[in-house]
Amino acid sequence: MDYTWLLIGSGIGLVVGAVAARLFSLKQFGQHKLQQELDESRKQLSQYRLDVSEHLETTNQLMSQLQDNYSRIARHVQQSKMQLVEQPVSARDEVNFFAADTTQHIKQSLHQLNERRRQHSQVEQQPKDYSGEASGLIRERPSKDD
Repeated sequence: MDYTWLLIGSGIGLVVGAVAARLFSLKQFGQHKLQQELDESRKQLSQYRLDVSEHLETTNQLMSQLQDNYSRIARHVQQSKMQLVEQPVSARDEVNFFAADTTQHIKQSLHQLNERRRQHSQVEQQPKDYSGEASGLIRERPSKDD
């Protein structure tokens, strides 16, 4: 009989131990799963930060190239202006198609081109594409049904 109680106690102990081990392992598995999700989130965040950093670096390089290109274009325009517009002309090469005062006026206005702004006129209403009254050139004919 002593063995029977011993076997029953061992069986109950085994069942209680198995249930406790199962509960403990499930709890540990949940914590392990949360830890994996946390590690994955951290990896994604660091990858996102790298992507943003690379994007900003690329944008910065492109903006620098754009500024360089703009300054080269401005220098080219200035040099072309100096060569084409403001180049001194010798007296023998100069052919004057206009009167002296007109030539002087044109030369002065070339220096002021950058300062002038185009002014747009303000229109009160749009022009009409038709006249207000009938001219009588086109008359409506009464239909035969009437």
